[in-house]
Parts: sequence; structure tokens; C-alpha cells
Amino acid sequence: MELDDFISAIGYDGGAAVVDKVRMSKNKGKTIEQLLEDGSFRAATAFALSSGNDDDLQKVADKYNALSNSDYTKEQIPRLFGVSKVDVKKRILL
Repeated sequence: MELDDFISAIGYDGGAAVVDKVRMSKNKGKTIEQLLEDGSFRAATAFALSSGNDDDLQKVADKYNALSNSDYTKEQIPRLFGVSKVDVKKRILL
């Protein structure tokens, strides 16, 4: 699945990602820093998982913790925002 689809996915229907077209047009091509600046924590978490870079997950944790006065670790962030890496080939645009 392409990055813009992954960060805009709202769920899965069998072997297809369900992608929010409005969210995708809003977030398309953004960096993780831009997503965090916009407060798009779920999309930023998906971006971090897609990159495979632990530093990106730490950025999400740091920004979220600072705003919410929480103490989540980078390992807890994907679960907090309901994001996991999934390998699907199709997409459904809504």
C-alpha cells in the first residue's frame, strides 16, 4: 500500500484498505513533522510505522505527551491510535 493510502486508511474490508478521500487529499505528501504540526496523530503514527524509523515513532510520542501531559512510550503509540502495519494490495476510496 502506498504511504498516502496508509496514512489515510480508516479501516479494512477483507483484503482492501478503506481510504478516506478527504483525509488523503488533506495529508497527501506531508512529512511527519507537518502531520504532527496539524495535530494528525493517527496519520503521523501510520507514517512512522511505514517508515520503520523508531525516531519517527518517538517524535509522535514526544509531541502527544507534551500536549496531553501523558507519558506514552513509542511502543505504545500505535495501539493508542489504533494503527498497525498491514499488507493489502487493494483500496476502497470513500
